[in-house]
Amino acid sequence: MSLAERRWLRLFTLCTLYVAQGIPWGFTAVTIPAYLGERGLDTAAIGSALAMTTLPYSFKWVWGPIIDAYTLPRFGRRRPWIVFAQGMMALTILSMILIPDLTVDLKMLAWIVLVHTVFNSLQDVAVDALAVDLLEEHERGRANGLMYASKYGGGIIGGSVMATIVAASNLETALIVQTAILVAIMMVPLLVRETPKPLEERPRLGDVLRGLVEVFSVRSVLITALLMLSVNFALGVVTANGFVLFTQNLKWTPEEYARLTGGLGLAAGFGGAVLGGWLADVVGRRKLAAIASISLAVVWIVFGSLTQYWDSDAFIYATAMLQTLATSIMTVTLFALCMDVSWARIGASQFTAYMALANFSTTAGFRFSSTLTSWLDSDYARCYLVVAAIQIGVTAWLLFIDPKQTARELPRPEGASLPVSGIVAVSGLGVVLAALTYYVISPML
Repeated sequence: MSLAERRWLRLFTLCTLYVAQGIPWGFTAVTIPAYLGERGLDTAAIGSALAMTTLPYSFKWVWGPIIDAYTLPRFGRRRPWIVFAQGMMALTILSMILIPDLTVDLKMLAWIVLVHTVFNSLQDVAVDALAVDLLEEHERGRANGLMYASKYGGGIIGGSVMATIVAASNLETALIVQTAILVAIMMVPLLVRETPKPLEERPRLGDVLRGLVEVFSVRSVLITALLMLSVNFALGVVTANGFVLFTQNLKWTPEEYARLTGGLGLAAGFGGAVLGGWLADVVGRRKLAAIASISLAVVWIVFGSLTQYWDSDAFIYATAMLQTLATSIMTVTLFALCMDVSWARIGASQFTAYMALANFSTTAGFRFSSTLTSWLDSDYARCYLVVAAIQIGVTAWLLFIDPKQTARELPRPEGASLPVSGIVAVSGLGVVLAALTYYVISPML
């Protein structure tokens, strides 16, 4: 069977692999932080642990050119990478059983989560590259919606379901169940082929790197990078602060909070991803992304302004689901926008770079959460108002993006020298990422 020949088979395979990404993501980003929050750990400790769940995603751009340039043609262009990464994801999740006490050995937990996320990010890049290779242009919007919805579905399993298993049994049981599911999903790419014929040629690494410099000389491409580097920052702050706000200040149990964020919240995200994938092709990428981003800010303004309703489960659940709905629509729409401004010649590597920047945005927000809380004297209501203002400001980047600019300006004439603006842009992004990386991991050093 070949994924290139069967539309529904490739959609099923891509969605199943996104489920595999979502399960450990839900577990490490929802279940474990709630578990730690109930046991008295502060925002700084939880924020540092959460940062490890996204930091490797910030460097997915490294994987893109490597996966484009190096493969085993006999077994497919992307499949060997997917199978290897999936197997290591299962192994690293299982290795958490070796930690005697998560609350005491927090650094060991953080490093295991970091190593796991390295392989999770590798799998993500390989799957995205497979999607770029196989999806036809007219199906990309809806396919992106279904894929991201599948990650939410996996997140529900890793968050709500695993939290229930932890409460009913113990953490070790949840880890074993997760590992078994990840190994089972690994069988899917082992049983299918990418294309009917083996890969005959591949791009050289030097050509891929040169292409990245060229494409980032295009104004809209660079502005899209700045958008993705900042768009999830406020969400990262809200997420990290939420664990302490709910489990310590509002006295929710970890199971209750996991059901909120990893259950109904992710269900809303699932629906929003499917809806966003469809609306992105109808309304337009930039317009829908702006609407979703501003709607997210409005939800935070409402929540921060109505503290008298924080003891109402109905109010909490309504705002949480609206937050996730807006986030998922915004995310899926931005995925489609990133594909629009990508250059087909190096589409996989460029798209991966954008996804890495988006994840770095979230990671920086996790790390900054405790700083903002300290500045505002742990006034969580004011925190929500501040991040809402940040989100509205970030949305302005969309005004300066022309999705068709890349297609108009590239490729350049044969033999043209590397554009200085592209070299400066790539170098500048590298410096910013290096500085932010040190900021994020400094508590672990």
